[in-house]
Amino acid sequence: MKPNRHGIFTKVFAYTMLLILLIVGVTAALFAQQILSFYNTAQLRQLNASFQALTEEMQEANPREYVRIAREFSDRNQSYTFVLQSPLGRVMFASINLEDMTMHNQRHNIVLSVGAGYTISAAVPSVVDEDLRYLIRTIALGMLLLIALCTVAAFLFARGMTRPIEVLVSDAVAMSRLEPVQPPVKRRDELGLLSEIVHDMYGKLKVTIADLEEEKEAQRYFFAAASHELKTPIAATNALLQGMLDNIGDYQDHPKYLGECLKMTNEQNKIINEILEIVKLTDGKITPTLETVNISRLASDVVARYEHLIERRELTLEVEISESLECMADPAMLDRALSNVVINAVQNTPLGGSIRIWNEEYMHKEGYTRINVLNRGAHISQEVLPKLFNPFFRLDEARTQNGRSGLGLTLVAKTLGCMGFDFAIENNEEGVLFWVDLPKM
Repeated sequence: MKPNRHGIFTKVFAYTMLLILLIVGVTAALFAQQILSFYNTAQLRQLNASFQALTEEMQEANPREYVRIAREFSDRNQSYTFVLQSPLGRVMFASINLEDMTMHNQRHNIVLSVGAGYTISAAVPSVVDEDLRYLIRTIALGMLLLIALCTVAAFLFARGMTRPIEVLVSDAVAMSRLEPVQPPVKRRDELGLLSEIVHDMYGKLKVTIADLEEEKEAQRYFFAAASHELKTPIAATNALLQGMLDNIGDYQDHPKYLGECLKMTNEQNKIINEILEIVKLTDGKITPTLETVNISRLASDVVARYEHLIERRELTLEVEISESLECMADPAMLDRALSNVVINAVQNTPLGGSIRIWNEEYMHKEGYTRINVLNRGAHISQEVLPKLFNPFFRLDEARTQNGRSGLGLTLVAKTLGCMGFDFAIENNEEGVLFWVDLPKM
């Protein structure tokens, strides 16, 4: 979806201009009314003031002299039009031809009494309205200039308001396509905050997508490896059973080959159980029950299980754990994890090598003790280290070796992670070291 580049700008600019024109129009109408009212009042005052002297002069004179006085006043003030009328309404004097005089078309007019029943009807001729027209034209020009300035201001305002939104929309479109976007421009307002939130969400979204892709790849590898692990022994078992059914050669010795089939199915059953346990640990369906565990006693029990293998590989095993060391953990889960770590160390330590198991106070984490398992002389490349806890991963290329399923370290990671313990495998100067931090009692 391509955003309309001028959509929101056009709307904001149009709405702003509409509001400005409305305000200017109402203001102009109010000013025009006030100006006309003021102009009318001023003209009437001027008209009254001008004819006041004429009426005063006539009031002091004889009515027979009214016409003369009116004619002399007209000669001095030719810009005014007026009519002198007798008490009977007869026109005694008119400053202009009565046929040309249209009193109803005059803008301002007054009627004054001059005494003896005589009246003067006076008006400001239309030529005076030119001043008003000039004033209106001046005000109209000023309004046009004001509208022009307001148009520029509205454009700048609309651009300033909508530009960040347009940039944010453009970034959002790019984000929807998972394309790279520039960091947001720092702004100390709601738009700046919104932009930062959207970019922060986009960063988290990319991390989530990367995690999902990684998890998808891990699942693909898991299913492929699990299929391979189960397919090979199943195919071998089928071959043995088919040979026995056909009574071919050595397969006629049924007890011997039935024992081989039973051995292979037991190995498959072990792998399936380990897979199910990993799934339960991953889904949180196994809840650890924390109890007080004597680490020295637990380590001794674990080592005792592999004495025959240690002797066969001519390994030296050193266990240096304080007999009084107690930690809070799930006994069965910790036993399973430590057992898998020890057997992994025994199987990967060179023949005639040595293994050391000991505890030490971890100064950077108060209240915890660190249990270490070191198989001397071994080494793992840095590229391989992050993969050791992956399901079915082995350092050797063979898919099976000494009954190892390749799930041991995966179970260690899931079990310790379920209990919330920190752990790692790393190389040091002596060999490969596994460590886990356990909470002390």
